[in-house]
Amino acid sequence: MSDREDDPEEHLKRVREHLQLAVDGADRTIKSQLESITAGVFEEQDGRLTQSEPGPKDDRIVEIAEKLDGLAEEASGETADHVSTARNHCIQYVEESERA
Repeated sequence: MSDREDDPEEHLKRVREHLQLAVDGADRTIKSQLESITAGVFEEQDGRLTQSEPGPKDDRIVEIAEKLDGLAEEASGETADHVSTARNHCIQYVEESERA
């Protein structure tokens, strides 16, 4: 594995990419929830610029993963697949950031 794949920030980039793909195919109810979660991911990443402790907080990313887990069960087809993949990247982010 390359260093880039081990970079926790790379996982959050993938979370955003898969959430956008999920939003594109989601129905109105799930789309609204996904957009809210996507905004939360952006806030966590941007927080590193304004907070005294840089970077997303692992507990917040875990909360996002839990929300995505529930949404994956509500969604169907490719939307559910993208939500599950985004959730997995959240978990990988936490694992990688704990090792860093």
